[in-house]
Amino acid sequence: MVEVVVDGESLLLYDEIISFEGWMIMYLCHLFVVMVGMTEHTANVLKSLPLPKDGRLRIEAAATLQEAADLVDSRCSAVVLGEHIPWKTDDINHLFGESTDLVVCAPTNTIWPQEKLGRVQHIWPVPLSDELLRFYCRQLLDNLYRQRCFWNTQNCLQTVIDTMPGFVWFKDMEGHHVKVNKAFCEMVGKSMSEVLGKKHHEIWGITPEQYAEGEFVCLETDEAIAKMQQTTLFEEKVLHSRLGLRKLKTYKTPVFDENGMMIGNIGAATDVTEECANQERILQISRTDELTQLANRRYFYQYLDKHRRGPLTLCYIDLDYFKQLNDTYGHQFGDAALMMVSEVLKNVFPDDFIARLGGDEFVVAIFSVPERAEMCRILDTLCTTARNQFDLDQSFGHLSMSVGVAAAHDNKVSLDTLLQRSDDALYYVKEYCRGKYVFYEDIKDKLTPRGISEK
Repeated sequence: MVEVVVDGESLLLYDEIISFEGWMIMYLCHLFVVMVGMTEHTANVLKSLPLPKDGRLRIEAAATLQEAADLVDSRCSAVVLGEHIPWKTDDINHLFGESTDLVVCAPTNTIWPQEKLGRVQHIWPVPLSDELLRFYCRQLLDNLYRQRCFWNTQNCLQTVIDTMPGFVWFKDMEGHHVKVNKAFCEMVGKSMSEVLGKKHHEIWGITPEQYAEGEFVCLETDEAIAKMQQTTLFEEKVLHSRLGLRKLKTYKTPVFDENGMMIGNIGAATDVTEECANQERILQISRTDELTQLANRRYFYQYLDKHRRGPLTLCYIDLDYFKQLNDTYGHQFGDAALMMVSEVLKNVFPDDFIARLGGDEFVVAIFSVPERAEMCRILDTLCTTARNQFDLDQSFGHLSMSVGVAAAHDNKVSLDTLLQRSDDALYYVKEYCRGKYVFYEDIKDKLTPRGISEK
């Protein structure tokens, strides 16, 4: 601490370096000061001041602004002008850049035009005692060091988030985007300047009314983060004006100030729209019979296990003389017949679940037990429609369709038991009356040993 006298008043000024321990940046902090029309003593005082261990100071001295400009080969942190150096704002900006700090030495009674006051960051009153000179130099270095640390920190942060493959954003409590990465800008098709400071609807190209409705704008997850106040993973949907509905996998975390008050949130998201579509396609392939595009055997069991809640009717369907068709005309004709049957089933049972169990066997699951008359009407339509389709091609003329039907009014009868009963009824049809349909309840007492089913 030093004591100086200014305008007859005694002032105590702190002259030690400000401690930056605990938040020093990871990289070197380069400071570049250009002195114009200043004494060598001033430069020496500035050089003598200690900096944090990551600080580096370069000083250049010149007699005129033009001479100083010739010395500048990189962005300088500050320009210090002696009291006798004439200058204009435009010249300073042109020679050293608008972001360079400007320090001007001037008598205390100097009258400053507003235009110059708007450009000057520091005014050093002259004449200066050694104590005041050291104080102002110390103050200048501290300010420059803080600015450079802040810039380096911001630059490192931007570099980190730009390196991330997903898109990242920082929002304040009002929903303004205060920082985003390049991937975010690429996603929304806008430049950084068009995004910063903007709200969701302004960035994603939806109307304020759509945003107010809160659908596909992530309002719910922002509110959830504010309540939970912890990092959380969300699956979100956002409406993009150009790309349509997008699916995001988003990590959101709250940001707090030093008093523990939430001041915003950070989001890191990956667009999983295509990934989800591919997964859905793969899932669909795994569930679907490739030839007929009906559900396959495995999905039949999965679907029934998930959706069965009460009454269920199964129609077990088999083509008669199908092997003869394959042996006579080849598998291409057999495949054509199977595809024809699948279309017939879709038309006759538009609201029911249909699966190909394998070969020429199909099953239709009806999640109810229709009245006998209604069930007979449906099955008559099925057999008639199939017969008409077979008659359209002489290769299929010998084919017919046999159907075994079994029903249960509740879940007490297992799916395997019900399927076995419908298969038993089908077996009876194929043994005694091909091309027709039979209800298990009507023939269960007539079954041969092959057809004995679990009671």
